[in-house]
Amino acid sequence: MDHPKKFCSYKGAVLTNECDSNNHMNVMYYINKFEHAGRSFSHELGIGPQFLKEQNLGIAVVEQLIKYKREVFEDDILNIYSYAVGSTNKVMHFCHEMYKLETNILSATINIKLVMFDMDKRKSVNIPDHIIQSIQQHTLG
Repeated sequence: MDHPKKFCSYKGAVLTNECDSNNHMNVMYYINKFEHAGRSFSHELGIGPQFLKEQNLGIAVVEQLIKYKREVFEDDILNIYSYAVGSTNKVMHFCHEMYKLETNILSATINIKLVMFDMDKRKSVNIPDHIIQSIQQHTLG
């Protein structure tokens, strides 16, 4: 968890309505919390809503791999740390790690690959150089 290039992209509690019949957080809420972290991390990289709107761009997930390590339960406080794994001129590869605050134990990870696309043409575009540079600054290595 401790690494200068990891960005704390989410902090929040597991809510009662997010738990399933096994009394742990349901899988759809892992996705939801990782989505919130992804939006925050994207903003940190310079890919916020204003930039996307001004450039008429969107972002689409093309691949994701989730690993569930430890259960989390109602009222657990979660922190998600995000970092870049790398990028090509078309694909951004990020990782988000979810920790239970009280124990600092890794609860889940998601590795995600995304593309940037033209909103009108609905086709992928090259990632702008300044975004590639920002991704490189947040890449572990």
